[in-house]
Amino acid sequence: MKRYLMIALASLAFAISFTPVYANDIHHPKAEVQKAYTAKGEVISIDKAAGNVELKHEAVTELNWPAMTMFFSVADSSQLDVISIGDPVEFKFVNTGGGLPSITNVKPLK
Repeated sequence: MKRYLMIALASLAFAISFTPVYANDIHHPKAEVQKAYTAKGEVISIDKAAGNVELKHEAVTELNWPAMTMFFSVADSSQLDVISIGDPVEFKFVNTGGGLPSITNVKPLK
């Protein structure tokens, strides 16, 4: 019985020592860094409570988006304090693929 217990404990110790390598590198690749895009546009509306902004923006050729008016979420809603309706802006965003694209930086072009 002692022999089986020692073999079981040794096997468990061996398995635990390799678990982080197995879990992190082989079957769970690191998350892909999201590509950021830059565009210019005009502020149409601001919803500070929801953390969204509606922009009429130029075409984003990397995403095959034509010029259009659409809503964006804002990663940091304090950025909405520096823009006003009607402002021309330059903004950086990531396309989340599952919801609204998310603005990571926005600045007025005054």
